[in-house]
Amino acid sequence: MAPRQEESKSLHPGLAEPRTNEDWFDYVFYEPPPRPHLPPYDTYVAMAKEDPERRRLDRSRHRYHSALVLAWTPAVQHFESEITELLDANEMAPPGARLGLLIDGPPTVGKSTLVKMIGRKFEQDLRKDFPERFAPERLGVYVPVVYISLTDQVTPKQISLAIARYLNVPTSGTKDTVDDRVLTALTACGTQLLIFDDLHFLDCAHKEGRASNDHIKFLANHAPCTIVGTGVNLEESPLLSEGGPTGPIKRNTRVKSPPRNGPRTQTAGRFSRQALAPFALDSKTEILQWVGVVNSLENALALYRHEKKSLTRRHWRYLHDRTNGSIAGLHALLRRSAVRAVKQGTEAVTRDIMDSIVLSYAHERAYAKVVELQSRPSAKSRSKLNKKPSAADGSA
Repeated sequence: MAPRQEESKSLHPGLAEPRTNEDWFDYVFYEPPPRPHLPPYDTYVAMAKEDPERRRLDRSRHRYHSALVLAWTPAVQHFESEITELLDANEMAPPGARLGLLIDGPPTVGKSTLVKMIGRKFEQDLRKDFPERFAPERLGVYVPVVYISLTDQVTPKQISLAIARYLNVPTSGTKDTVDDRVLTALTACGTQLLIFDDLHFLDCAHKEGRASNDHIKFLANHAPCTIVGTGVNLEESPLLSEGGPTGPIKRNTRVKSPPRNGPRTQTAGRFSRQALAPFALDSKTEILQWVGVVNSLENALALYRHEKKSLTRRHWRYLHDRTNGSIAGLHALLRRSAVRAVKQGTEAVTRDIMDSIVLSYAHERAYAKVVELQSRPSAKSRSKLNKKPSAADGSA
């Protein structure tokens, strides 16, 4: 099955979540805008601002920067290893619940992007290794990955309907009828990876949430595939516990999988939980990881006058302070800064440009606290200020 180039050329996977197999197909075959060829700077500045050629060049750079390369971070590599290992271990497992994975973490750390990147690469590898499974003459459609983004107060039937629409299965009839069609389709399509994004919308404090949680367990029991879910503060939610939250465990590492004692639902017995945290700067290794991400994004900039490695060498800590170590915040800041650098004619991502960018409310609040802390005098400085002059200082 070849990509539908005429339909997917103008699409960007970040513009809309895949809701159907066709949407996912476009995402798998999507190619980001190529790096624009920059004519000599003297030639560029000699063009009038309204020159169509200059406008086209600037527009192509905006499109390119808006799709700035997504870094394959150590966390993404870790979870790719975890998920592919689960897929291999579950592939020919006997009937019954297969062990799944929950990726837990605060907003904007890249959970949704991470699972989509891994799912995309998994399918691309399958297409290379087993092209016959995707051949047009094959009886039935092979759909190795199903991606479902949950909505607020989702019900069990809505979950099944979302899977049914994704697989082009009829949605009429009772919940049990749709469930049966979904399970049959997942088996017939050879689905190996079922991704549920935003599992925190399963509010188990309400009847619908508890029923939807049970429905996820039902799918884990009966669907012959590996389920991977993402969500915010899943460990603190009743999703994994009976009778209330279990409470978080703090760790300094970026990827965490702490043991936990206490009451559990059946979900806790079917899924492992690992946390994805913002980038930290508590060790040399963590600093190098963050600097590496900054460097990969900086190298992708298509600007005339940007000083090479200036962000990586001089502003890596500032970028961490501005974004609170969030990969989503970092991408947003550098994308907008690059676009503004072209529009303003500075042709460089500088500290002034970045300072002028207003990020999300959460990121701006976090940065305001950092600035406040940095503006306070240190204990050492306060002790010097409070130290009384002595006779040795030339005072009586």
